[in-house]
Amino acid sequence: MSDKPILPLTDEQIEHIVERVTERVISNVYTSVGKSVVTKFFWIVGVGAIGLVTYLAGIGHIKIGS
Repeated sequence: MSDKPILPLTDEQIEHIVERVTERVISNVYTSVGKSVVTKFFWIVGVGAIGLVTYLAGIGHIKIGS
């Protein structure tokens, strides 16, 4: 342990710490949710694009391969 005396935190200091922690947690949650939404969006776009190409190739509008 250090030789410094332990000073109790005031209510104002505790409130400030709680606000900062809350802001960081909310920011991290929004970042995680945003990444998840973007990932799902790109999956849907990718599957849709593959489906569209498959459909167009099936009805003869585009030619895939030789």
